[in-house]
Amino acid sequence: MPQRLPPLKAIEAFVAVARTLSFGQAGRELNITKSAVCRRIQSLERDLGTPLFRRGGKLLALTADGTAYLRLTGPAFDALHQAASMLSTARRSKRLHVSLPQSFASSWLIPRLYRFYDAHPNVELELDSLGYFEALDSTQADVIIRVTRSPPPSFHSDKLMKLVLMPVASPTLLSKVPLRRIEDLANHTRLTLTSMPEAWPTWLALHHRETPQPRRVQTFDTMPLLMQATRDGLGVAMGIEALCAADLAGSRLVAPFSERLEGMLSLYFLCRKPDISRRPVRAFRDWLLAEATH
Repeated sequence: MPQRLPPLKAIEAFVAVARTLSFGQAGRELNITKSAVCRRIQSLERDLGTPLFRRGGKLLALTADGTAYLRLTGPAFDALHQAASMLSTARRSKRLHVSLPQSFASSWLIPRLYRFYDAHPNVELELDSLGYFEALDSTQADVIIRVTRSPPPSFHSDKLMKLVLMPVASPTLLSKVPLRRIEDLANHTRLTLTSMPEAWPTWLALHHRETPQPRRVQTFDTMPLLMQATRDGLGVAMGIEALCAADLAGSRLVAPFSERLEGMLSLYFLCRKPDISRRPVRAFRDWLLAEATH
């Protein structure tokens, strides 16, 4: 019957102390207290039935058995760390941190994402909307999905789609307050997005209309809040066609006018230029471009 091995944590503590000859420094390396290191060494010495260190005042030295034990266990633990690092690196190389707007994630990407995983089952996507506005200055994101007029030149970029803007409203609201002409906008609350303050004025100017003054203006800081308020009948919003498609198809929203505004903003795929050669990055980029053209 093979001899039972001592706990790996105790051997790990021994290797750390033997290499530093310091319980305190070993504790800092292992992120445990000095007393916890001491307890693990004492437990290991009891299991092995021999002292591994000579303790004399502030000096610490290996015994002959300790030196022999380190000669065998040190390289073994190095190999374990190397194996863990290799697997972790391989897994990280297949994981993509994707920074994107919450509205694009929830309304466009997530309903299609199963198709990407069907085609690329080994790639993991970590979707992050909280760090969207800081993503260009961060090294954390592998891929950035960005709404902008023009992409930053320091990044590799691909235009996924032009964003088409048009007024949208709840059919329940329009059944109470009709919206048959642009002038009727004066009878409604205008819902706006802080990041797109020029959307309404540009749409109205493009169609050569005098700007009707709305009953009131309600501003939101995120597109999901804006769209929820629109579905709930709070007012009329300038929606993005690609993000409103499901609501329009399900009759939760209607587009009362045929006039559209194109080209003011576009949706871009961005990554750092060296990263475009990474297989997971290129696979995600190619899939996004294919989905955006459907």
